[in-house]
Amino acid sequence: MTTGSTQGPTPVLLDRSCVGTCAGPREEGAEAMAVDLDVADTAARTGAAPDPASPPETPAPGLVPPWLRRTALHLGVIAVFTVPAVVLWWHAWTGGAASRVRCACLDPGQQVWFIAWPAYALAHGHDPFTSLWLWPPGGVNLLANASAPLVGLVVAPVTWAFGPFVATTLALTLAPGLSAWGCWVAARRITTWRPAQWLAGFIFGYTPFVVESVALGHLSTGLLVFPPLLFVVLHEICVRQRWSPWRAAVSLGFLLLGQFLVSPEVLVITVVASALGVGAAAASDPARVVKALPYAGRALALGAGVTAVLLALPAWDLLAGARHIHGAVWGGLHGLFVAQAWELWSAGPWRSAVLPDVVQGPQEQFLGVAVVVVAAASLIVAWRRRAAWVLAFLAIACTVLSWGNLLWPGPGHEVVSSWLPWGWVTNLPIFDDVSAIHFAAVTDLAVALLVAVGLDALVRRTFWRRLPLARVVLVLATGAVMVVPIWRLYDAPLSVQHVHAPPWYTTAALAVPEGSVVVSYPFPASSSLTAQPMVWQAADGMRFRLAGGYVKVPGPNGAVIGTGPPHSAVRTLVDLTLPPGPPGTVPAVSALDLEHLRAALGTWGASYVVVSDRGSLPVEAAAVFTAATGRLPAVEHRAWVWGVAARPLTGPYDAASAATRLASCLDSGGSLGPARSGAALPQALNRCVAGTI
Repeated sequence: MTTGSTQGPTPVLLDRSCVGTCAGPREEGAEAMAVDLDVADTAARTGAAPDPASPPETPAPGLVPPWLRRTALHLGVIAVFTVPAVVLWWHAWTGGAASRVRCACLDPGQQVWFIAWPAYALAHGHDPFTSLWLWPPGGVNLLANASAPLVGLVVAPVTWAFGPFVATTLALTLAPGLSAWGCWVAARRITTWRPAQWLAGFIFGYTPFVVESVALGHLSTGLLVFPPLLFVVLHEICVRQRWSPWRAAVSLGFLLLGQFLVSPEVLVITVVASALGVGAAAASDPARVVKALPYAGRALALGAGVTAVLLALPAWDLLAGARHIHGAVWGGLHGLFVAQAWELWSAGPWRSAVLPDVVQGPQEQFLGVAVVVVAAASLIVAWRRRAAWVLAFLAIACTVLSWGNLLWPGPGHEVVSSWLPWGWVTNLPIFDDVSAIHFAAVTDLAVALLVAVGLDALVRRTFWRRLPLARVVLVLATGAVMVVPIWRLYDAPLSVQHVHAPPWYTTAALAVPEGSVVVSYPFPASSSLTAQPMVWQAADGMRFRLAGGYVKVPGPNGAVIGTGPPHSAVRTLVDLTLPPGPPGTVPAVSALDLEHLRAALGTWGASYVVVSDRGSLPVEAAAVFTAATGRLPAVEHRAWVWGVAARPLTGPYDAASAATRLASCLDSGGSLGPARSGAALPQALNRCVAGTI
C-alpha cells in the first residue's frame, strides 16, 4: 500500500459510517456515510485548505510559512483554553506568585519541590530523575513518585528566573489548557464542526478530575495532554493511514515517552484504554480490519521498537534502578483509591480531605446528571457513526474499571465484587501501582469526544444547516448545561497561602556550605504528613540536603518505608511530628530510640539539626535531640540548632542515662506543646536533659 496516496480502499476502524447495516433512508445521504477525516481533510475536499498528504506548499516571498501559521494557531488555541485556568489561579497570580502556593503542606508542597529539583539538577549536572537531596545517603527515585519530571524540565527556565513558586503556579495553570488543547486536536480527527471541537476541549480540560488534580498539586494526573494526542496517532495508524509508518511510529514512541515522564501510572491506564478502544473499533467492522492490518501492523511494530528504545533507560530506572521500590507503592491500600459509583452523578463532599476548610469541588469521578444525559443524547443522535459507539463503550468500560473491586451504589454501601474486572489484575506487577479511580480521566475524554461527535452529527441535519444562529445557541446551551453546574462547585478562584518559612531557613540556611545535610523538625516524611521543610529547601535554591522527605522511598526490606521500624530514628521523628496519641501527648522515647537516633545522624551525614518553632511538639523535640546528642543547642533565628558537622558526635554515650533524664525532665515539666509566638525559645527543658541546671 502506498501510504501517501488517497486512492484505493480506505481502512476505517472508527468512522462516521453506519454500524452494521443501514437499512432505510438516510437524512444526509452521502454525508452520513462520510469517512472519518479531520478538519484539514474535509477542507481539502471542499478546496478550503490544502490536503496534508500533498507536498508542502512553497510560500510566496514575504508570506508567513504554513508551519509558522499552524504553530501560531495552536499556541492561540492553548491560550484561549488556558483563560479559565488563569481565573482558577487568580489569587496566586495577583497576590504575589513569587511567594504564594496552594499550600506548603502535603501534596501541593511536594509539587513545589518536584518542580524545583529538575531545574537545580540541570544547572548543577545532577540526575533529574534521582536525587540525593532527600533521604541521604541513598536518596530518592523520583520516577517511583508522582513527580512529573518532564514538567520540571520544561519549566526550568522559569524556575531559574523567577523561583519554584512561580514555576509551579505556571505549570498548574497551563495543565488544564494543554489538556483541553489535546482534546481539541483529537476532536478534529472525528468531527468537522469547529464549535463542537472547542466545546469538547473545554469539557475535558476542566472536568472535576483535572481541576481537583491541579488544586491538590497533582501535575502527574492534572496534565492530560498526552492521552488525547495518543488517540490522534492511533487514529492515524488504524484509520486514516496517510503518514509514513515511520512517522507514525516515532510519534507514538515520543508520546509514550512523554506520558511516562509525566506519569507512568497514567501511561498504563492509557495503554489499557487504547487496547479496549482499538479492540472495540475492530470488533465493530472486522472486514475493514483486514484492509487496515498491513499498514497498522507495520506502524505498531515499528512504534513498539521505537518505544522500547526510548523507554529502556527510564523504565529500568523505575523498576530496577537506584532506590527503586519493591512491590506496590500503595500496597494493601487499593480500596482507598477507587471511584464510588454513586459519585458519578452526585457531587459528594465538596470539602477537601487534604486541605481543611477548603472547597475544592466535586470528586474526581463526578460527571453530573446533565453530562450523562447529554452524552446519552449524543449517542442517540450520532447512532449511525461508529465513533460514537466506540467512545460510548470506552466511557462505560473505563467507568467500571475506575470502581476497582469495590462497588459503591450509595454512600456507606460498600460491596466487594469479584465480578469487577480491575479486581482481577489489581495485585499484579505494574498494575498494582495504578489507582483505579484514575481511569475516570479516560472516561472524561471519551465523554467529551462523544459530545463533539453528537453535536457534529446534529448540525449536519437539514434543519440545523439552515439556521446558523440556532447552531451557535445550541453549542452555547449545551456547554452551559454541562459546565455551569460543575463550575459552581469549584473553589474558584482557588484559595492560596503565603509561604512563611521559619526565620532560620530565610537567614542562616542561606550561608551554610552547599550540600550540607539538615535534619529538621518538623520531620518531613509521607507518614508524618509533613512536606513544609521541602518547600523551605526549594525556596532556598536547594542549598542544603534534607534528611527525610515527603516522598516514597524503600525501607530496609525494599518496600515503602512508611513509619519506619520500631525504635528507628524515622519512627521516633515521625511520632514527634505527628504524635500518635491525643493532642499534646508526648510519645515515650526509650534508650534504644535515642541510640538509633544518634546513629542516624551519622548515617545521614548530618551537618545541622534544626528544630524550628513549628509543629506540635517543638520544645519536646528539642529535648529529644539534646538527649540524643548529649549537648545543648544554640538558639538562633527562632530555632534550636546543633552544629553536628562542626562538633562531631564522638566519644562515649550512655543512652540509658540520657533516656532516664529525658523522661524525668518531661514528667516534671509536663507537656509544653507548641512554642509561643514571639516569646524567646525556652532552654530550661534542654538544660534539664543535659544536666546543666
